[in-house]
Amino acid sequence: MCRIPEPRSLLLVTLLATAACASVPKQTQSAKTAGLQASTTELRTRAVELGREMMREIEYAADSIANGTTDTAIVANTLYLKLSSVPGMTEAVLRDDPVIAMLDLYGFRAQLSDFFASPAGLRSLGKDVTVAQEAMTRFDARWEKVATDIGSHLTDAHREQLRAWARAHPIDRVPFTRTSLVAGMAYTLREESASIGASVGGMQESLDRLEFRISLVNEYGIKQGSWLAQLSALRVRGWPEVAEMREMMSKSQSLVSSSQSLVDGAPDLIERERAAMLTEVDRQRRATLADLAQERAIVLEAMSNERVQILAGVGEQRRLMMLDADSMRARLTGDSVRLVDHIMLRLAELGVLGLVATTLVVVLLRRRA
Repeated sequence: MCRIPEPRSLLLVTLLATAACASVPKQTQSAKTAGLQASTTELRTRAVELGREMMREIEYAADSIANGTTDTAIVANTLYLKLSSVPGMTEAVLRDDPVIAMLDLYGFRAQLSDFFASPAGLRSLGKDVTVAQEAMTRFDARWEKVATDIGSHLTDAHREQLRAWARAHPIDRVPFTRTSLVAGMAYTLREESASIGASVGGMQESLDRLEFRISLVNEYGIKQGSWLAQLSALRVRGWPEVAEMREMMSKSQSLVSSSQSLVDGAPDLIERERAAMLTEVDRQRRATLADLAQERAIVLEAMSNERVQILAGVGEQRRLMMLDADSMRARLTGDSVRLVDHIMLRLAELGVLGLVATTLVVVLLRRRA
């Protein structure tokens, strides 16, 4: 098989590398082209669940690395890794087309694997970066199993092309914003024929994506707030005021034996500094949770507005169909009346002609008699 360098062609080839076709209702054009056996709903559900499994592997690896080090920079980078992975995973699995979502998730895994194996990954996460590498290896096996279950098959050439794309669009630091497979290849799906059924189906797919997005926000919103709070605590520890407080505490401890009065005053000073630090941490935590609540309210409002628009559109289509049905019924009734009138007129004409003929026959018979 020849190698195709263009990104658009690469994605098209990858989509077509699948097993035998199966007739499944409610499939996207790319799923039909690929000959996948699963419906759009099943593909989307599997993609979202795969994204959750990927995040569990990333969280496990990041927590293991953080627990095995005392370097605050590495601990902060593990938090950045988790915070950056949540939006990356969410946007990958919620692509309009679930086939593209599966491929984008594969591309995200390849980008992370390359980062963990790079010098930048070693600098960011330390010697225990191998834990993250092993996590991505486990997820790769899980992705392959799900792809096999839905009837997809990627050849070694296609996998190499995807890995080449990941190397061309690397993740080189944390926090990161990744280049997605969709953006990198500028791939546009072919639109399906417009009809009432297709429109309602597309609306339902949009609602499904919104419901999955709300589910992921509910699942990871609190976690993100906790990770941000931990980052805030790490930043507080690096403030000059906190460093001064530590210096004062050290001096106080060194003078304990020579000044009992200083020893008596030290606990109050420490308590005030501790209260100030905890107050600042609590403030930042509350601000983070407020931002998350606001984002969740915006998403819920958007979902509600879209539901209203969908119902209004379906109602308008139903009203137009009823008007067309009433118009057709009226035309059929008018045509029936005109047809009956025409038949009655013809019958009357035939009756008159019969009467005239009878009269003529009678007259002729009388004349002969």
